[in-house]
Amino acid sequence: MKKAFVLLLVCMMTVAAVLVPCAGSASGEYYEEEPLLISMTHNCKNTGRMLPEFFDPYTTSYIFTVASWVSNPKFTLTASDPSYTITVDGQYVQQGVEYQVAKMDNNPKQVVIRVTAPSGAYKEYTFFLQRRPSERRTRVSAGYINSVYYQDNKWWIDADLVSVTYQNGGGNISTFSNKAQEHYKYACTADCFIYYGSMSNPVRMTNMDDFNNYADKTTLYRFVYIEDEIVGILPYEPDY
Repeated sequence: MKKAFVLLLVCMMTVAAVLVPCAGSASGEYYEEEPLLISMTHNCKNTGRMLPEFFDPYTTSYIFTVASWVSNPKFTLTASDPSYTITVDGQYVQQGVEYQVAKMDNNPKQVVIRVTAPSGAYKEYTFFLQRRPSERRTRVSAGYINSVYYQDNKWWIDADLVSVTYQNGGGNISTFSNKAQEHYKYACTADCFIYYGSMSNPVRMTNMDDFNNYADKTTLYRFVYIEDEIVGILPYEPDY
C-alpha cells in the first residue's frame, strides 16, 4: 500500500511539472525573441530617399532611391542582439560596419537583408534600390579634390563635397562645413573650363592633364555641372 502511494505521488508531481507554464509566458508556451534589424543607416545623406521615410524593425519592405550619379550606396546595419547574424544577399555583414549593398547602374536592384538567430529563426527585409532620372539642368557644388584621374577615355574628379550655407536675407556671402571625407566621382566634359589659384587671381588651365599636376587637396573648388558631367572647375572663396 505504501509503495502504491509513493508511485501515485511521483505521477502527480510529473503531471504537475508538465503543466507548469514556461517562465515569461502566461500561456505556458515558450516564444523565442524575434530576430530584428533595429538600425539601418546609409551613406547617401544628400541624395538618398526612402519610402517609408524612416526605418522600422517591423516594416520589412522599402524603396530606396539615389541620385543618378550615385554608384556605391552603403548601409550600416545593427541587429537586436549581437549574437545574431546579418547577411545581405547571402553575404555575411558585420554589425555596425559600413557595407556596400549594391553596384548601381540604370537598372533597379533588389537587396535582401536577413537577420538570423543562433536557433535558425530569421527575419528578412527587402530593399528595392533605384537611381532617380537625371535632370537636364545646371547645378553648382563646392568641395575638395581627392584625386584627378583618366579612365574609360574620360577625365574624372573624385571630390569630397562640402555643405555651403548662404547668409540670411539673400546675397552671395557664404560659409561652408565639412563633417567627414566622402568620395563623389564625376566625369568631366572634353571642353571643361578649369581655373586654379583664387577668385581674385584665377589662372586658366589648358587641359585636365595640366590641372592634374596642380590639383591640391587643401584647396576648395566650385564644380559646375550640366546633367552629371562637370563642365567647369573654379576656385572657391567663402565671401564673394
